[in-house]
Amino acid sequence: MVQPIKVEKVEELKDLLAGAKSIILNDFTGLDVADISELRRLCREQNVVYRVIKNTLARRSFEKLGMDDAIELLEGPTAIAVSMDNEVVPAQVLKKFADDYELPRFKGGYVSGRLLSVEDVIRLASLPGKDVLLTQAVGMFQAPMRGLVNVLGASLRDLVSVFKAISEKKEAA
Repeated sequence: MVQPIKVEKVEELKDLLAGAKSIILNDFTGLDVADISELRRLCREQNVVYRVIKNTLARRSFEKLGMDDAIELLEGPTAIAVSMDNEVVPAQVLKKFADDYELPRFKGGYVSGRLLSVEDVIRLASLPGKDVLLTQAVGMFQAPMRGLVNVLGASLRDLVSVFKAISEKKEAA
């Protein structure tokens, strides 16, 4: 008989995952309570939900959401980092924490309806944030216009310099 509390947990997890832009699964084995608390604090600061999950309940949630290909990642102890706002941030937070503590280990991820391998998650974590990418894109669009303005302005600056040199020469004479 299915326990109502488990049904509730599956629905809660399904609701969390349904609106997620990014889901990163990891193995937290080896982290003590203080380390997990620190990781949760770092995640909260970036609006990332970090939860330890039971694989059977996660499997049911994944099946209900049609994320059957992500079920293969549910082996051993599993925790998830979920972001509703940004595809990259959960991977970046976990990667930075893993660089400092050598744990947790990535299992994979699910971003924009696509299953990611461990290598893909690490590559995703190395991407700059959305704001940085937008700034770079704007800079790339502005560069040709800035160059044109400088070229057009250079002729005027040179003409002014010539007139100034002529007037200084006439004053000296």
